[in-house]
Amino acid sequence: MHFSILAIGDELMLGQKVDTNTAWISGQLLERSLLPVEHRTVGDDRAQLAAAIAALAATSDVLVITGGLGPTEDDLTRFALGDALTPGRELVADEAAGRTIERWFRRRGRALQERNAVQAQRPTTMRMLENPNGTAPGLAGTHGRCAIYALPGPPAEMKAMMRDHVLPDLPVTDGMRVVTGIVNAYGIGESDAAERLGPILARDRQPRVGITASAGVISARVLSRAAAGEAETQRADTNQRIERAWSPYVFGRDETTLAAAVGGQLREAGQTLVTAESCTGGWLGKMIVDEPGASDWYLGGWVSYANDMKSRWLGVGAELLEVAGAVSEPVAAAMAVGALEHGPADHALSITGVAGPTRPDEPEPEKPPGLVFIGLASRGDDDGPEVLVRRFRYRGDRAAVRLRSARTALQLLRFRLADVREDTPLLWQYPRPGSGGDP
Repeated sequence: MHFSILAIGDELMLGQKVDTNTAWISGQLLERSLLPVEHRTVGDDRAQLAAAIAALAATSDVLVITGGLGPTEDDLTRFALGDALTPGRELVADEAAGRTIERWFRRRGRALQERNAVQAQRPTTMRMLENPNGTAPGLAGTHGRCAIYALPGPPAEMKAMMRDHVLPDLPVTDGMRVVTGIVNAYGIGESDAAERLGPILARDRQPRVGITASAGVISARVLSRAAAGEAETQRADTNQRIERAWSPYVFGRDETTLAAAVGGQLREAGQTLVTAESCTGGWLGKMIVDEPGASDWYLGGWVSYANDMKSRWLGVGAELLEVAGAVSEPVAAAMAVGALEHGPADHALSITGVAGPTRPDEPEPEKPPGLVFIGLASRGDDDGPEVLVRRFRYRGDRAAVRLRSARTALQLLRFRLADVREDTPLLWQYPRPGSGGDP
């Protein structure tokens, strides 16, 4: 069946608000093995709305609309539905809906506003859907073969009405099941990742696989539609093929984060971690403590932004800072070792770099924006800690540099815990292995 979702609002068209409703509705459909095939967003323009509704209703079996059912001048969904479904006919007042809206105001000790009366109006061929969480009733009806549901935009109202009025009406699947999955990797480029997958990415293949990239995280999204049981088998087999192709960069499936993956390794090994950050300003620590149960394996860390803090808290020598500079391999190593000595942990991660940008009137510095050194110190034998430092050159603004630095640090620790070769290249490594120069 053909399911479409239409989101309405200038704020969505202008990017002033993120459309979370469509993503949630799609997820609800997928849970029932129903595939949405079209998402569309239209601003608050009555003619454009009517045209979009008519076009989607002509090609869809089910159309879900969100937004535009409020009482203000820019809430045009009910009028556009009338234009598309019953052109030339006036909307009618639904007496039951009017009484419900009046009770809603009375229970809250408020007088019914005249403008709210419009919310009780509907096209003649549609019925009202009760909204227990707000004043805007939904609308439901059919146009040709298409079932149409119009729901309010506020997520709490929309979700309740979707569960109560829309999902129970949806057809039972024809024995086919839709299952999805995601395989996540970090430190490999998108083109390299695609090359490794080869024919797995063929668009006529079942299951279908697509790749997305976000700040260094590469995700392979698997969608299988087959008979129950077979769909899960197809997904599991494809997931495993992707993981083999992307090894050792894969860190988890679905919603697993790098921090969660590292935390699982540390918890299983009974080991702990401390952090020492400069240019990331605590971002690495935040990513860690965002994970439930992080206290099992994360002891804490230092945000040593100034050189004085590096010396006072982590024992980095003033002479070393003077000679090598704060953004350097020896300082990254000293920060990691200092954190390991001051925190009774098994591993320490350090980050020092230039998040940028350089001011326009400054010449290109010797240590340009995006240059970052990441250190990893782990307790070893009596000869002292095992220390590794890698240099990277990230592109992007300050936020991108800091986010990628924190993720790279976690991947370096994951590599060590998984006994991955220390010379395994990572995206943005500087210089690239074998290049002898800038990336």
